[in-house]
Amino acid sequence: MQGQGSYNALSYKGNREYDSKNYDKASSYFLEAIKKKQDFGGYYNLGNTLYKREMYSEAKAEYQKALSLAKTKEDKMAALYNLGNAEMKAQNYDKAAEFYKKALQQDPYNESIRKNYNISKLKQKEKNQSKSNNKSQNQNSEQDKPQENQQKKSEQESPQNSDKNKDGGANEKDKGQGTGQSPKPDNNSSENKRGMSKEEENRIMQRLESKEREAARRILNKNSYIDPKSNEKDW
Repeated sequence: MQGQGSYNALSYKGNREYDSKNYDKASSYFLEAIKKKQDFGGYYNLGNTLYKREMYSEAKAEYQKALSLAKTKEDKMAALYNLGNAEMKAQNYDKAAEFYKKALQQDPYNESIRKNYNISKLKQKEKNQSKSNNKSQNQNSEQDKPQENQQKKSEQESPQNSDKNKDGGANEKDKGQGTGQSPKPDNNSSENKRGMSKEEENRIMQRLESKEREAARRILNKNSYIDPKSNEKDW
């Protein structure tokens, strides 16, 4: 009974420090309480204080321990929900979505969890689009290099070769691109004038994607994922 009393006293002090936003002291009390008794409440409360201290990896570890000891749907939901919040803070949006989805299985009508799930999916989509745009820009940059190199090579030709080009310029123009050294066709050539240039197409697509993301933000409120669910029980 003495050990149990010490556990309750430490948990009570930890909760008071947490409510006063003294998260360092609260962590110390909850850590001491766990040494007295390992249960859901101790690990869960310790996870919340670590989360508030922006120690998200450490908080996730404590939430996982709490989840393993959870006996009710409410406790399972709370641990899963806070795991999702911690993953959101770490910008692991795909993992956050997985935890929110599992939390919804415990509480299907919880609107806060559902909203955070939608936000995590949106932010993961934005992250993927950003990677795709960067990759596309890098590819375009690589495609431009042969043209630049070919131009430099032409500028460095000897006077003798330059004279030959002057004499046989018309013939050289008609040879086509069979050597593999010729620059790739310009996007603004007559062959491509029938349609939209790749650069224009990319700009239009980016504008459309930007409008789509802005509309989604207005619906979901981008920064609305919330702090850890508080547990009002005295552990």
